[in-house]
Amino acid sequence: MIDKNYISTRLKQLGFSDSVLKRYEEHHRYYHTSTHLLDVVLQLSKLDNFDDELFLAAVYHDAVYDPHANDNEEKSAALFLEEAKTASLNKLQIDSINRLILDTKTHKPSSEKSQLLIKADLSILDQPLSKLIEYEHQIFKEFQFVDYKVYQPKRIEILNQLNVNGKLNALIEYVTFRKPSIGVFCGSFNPFHKGHYNVLQKAERIFDKVIISFGKNPDKTNRTWDIPNSIKNRQLTEYNGLLTDFVASLGYEVVVIKGLRNSTDFQYEQNQYRYIQELMPGIKIINIFCDKEFEHISSSGIRTLEKYNKHQSYLLD
Repeated sequence: MIDKNYISTRLKQLGFSDSVLKRYEEHHRYYHTSTHLLDVVLQLSKLDNFDDELFLAAVYHDAVYDPHANDNEEKSAALFLEEAKTASLNKLQIDSINRLILDTKTHKPSSEKSQLLIKADLSILDQPLSKLIEYEHQIFKEFQFVDYKVYQPKRIEILNQLNVNGKLNALIEYVTFRKPSIGVFCGSFNPFHKGHYNVLQKAERIFDKVIISFGKNPDKTNRTWDIPNSIKNRQLTEYNGLLTDFVASLGYEVVVIKGLRNSTDFQYEQNQYRYIQELMPGIKIINIFCDKEFEHISSSGIRTLEKYNKHQSYLLD
């Protein structure tokens, strides 16, 4: 049975730590997860020549995955080389595995084994349309930090490059005409704290994507806090001036998300909505209340607690 225990056991038998498996559970992964890893290993395990080289290349080929970067394969190979120093492999095996990992960057095989690994890695492209759409949604989430006006044409370009014998025509058509539901979570967010994150998580269950937009409020101090690492995989934007002008500048339909703590917040936002509606009659706004455990948290309260070094528990990593 091919599962995490199988991979963990085999890694240890070869002199490797199984800590590499934790990398496939990183919060910014939606497709390049342990599910993908297990699928690749499962397919390779059915081959007569499924040896240690193919196994290790499969395990490490996506070990480093940062959608913002373009050197993931190089870093994955470097991680393998570092961890192979204490393993029972000879130089020829290490060099071969290193090459296999690097080949997954261009999907151009340099050997028979490389061809087998690449075929397993790209097997999702041979699935029915329903699976391809699920795959597309996962990739879309991994690259949610990219503005949709940039993402869509680039994604179509990549799919066309992978479109052998027209097998991806239906998926390309889907991406071409898809209109994902996109929300914009706006606020001064000085700082962006756990209460904001609670609202964000709820919004992400409603929308395909949520843009976090840091607005400059003339009635509040300028943002001085760093952006938490836990939200950096989202699309982050800034704007000055009117919210309606910012929404219009995006160039596609969005829904504005307002986070609320209590009825006082609701009354304030209701009054603001009347002005916004007059400036942009077609604008769509939803209000999302945070959970009770976060309703007392405010950015101003955190800034006050910071003076006494009592603010850390309200912040995100």
